[in-house]
Amino acid sequence: MSLNDFLTQHPRLTKSFKNFVHDFQKKMDDETFTAFLDTLDAELSRVSGELQAISPESQRARTLHHLVDSEIDSEKEIQVSCRKGCSACCHMEVEITNHEAQILSQLILDGHPIDRERLSRQSLRELQDPLWKQGMRNQDNPCVFLNSEGSCSVYEHRPVMCRRHSVTTPAKNCETLDATITVRYFPKVDLYISAANEDSTVLIGPMAKMISLELGGRS
Repeated sequence: MSLNDFLTQHPRLTKSFKNFVHDFQKKMDDETFTAFLDTLDAELSRVSGELQAISPESQRARTLHHLVDSEIDSEKEIQVSCRKGCSACCHMEVEITNHEAQILSQLILDGHPIDRERLSRQSLRELQDPLWKQGMRNQDNPCVFLNSEGSCSVYEHRPVMCRRHSVTTPAKNCETLDATITVRYFPKVDLYISAANEDSTVLIGPMAKMISLELGGRS
């Protein structure tokens, strides 16, 4: 399988997983790289098929979360700086799927308290809105699920993009976009996410917008 064939077969790979594949191309001879792509193709297809066989859609998202958590938890040697209460990343734009929006909107409908007005304001922002670059300096940037203690109030239900994010540099560095941040990278996590994205029912967008759309559809 050529790289072009692979990318055509799997058009919804995450950006970081594409970079991972391109980096391996530079390190391998043609025969080895072709075999590598064949292996990735088979694994992506297997995981995608298994996830799409799960119903309802919200349960597919939960299964993906479990796969991602298990892979991240398997890494015991690299210590992370992320701790309960360090919430800089909770003031940045996060994209989620409509399947994850189903989970989060149901929590809200079941009575989980959030700032609905802030959710509405955030939902009006376009993707990569410059306001997100203000990070913790902007009082409208905190995730609506961030509690007064700086912790996630829906931690067990948090989106996959929140689950995958962890850094090895000092947590203080995350408070400004000017500091150096080293994020742990798990290729298999990206493979799982990419495989899940191959589901034709998956839509991806900013969290506030996706939740607002889901809530609006249920009202």
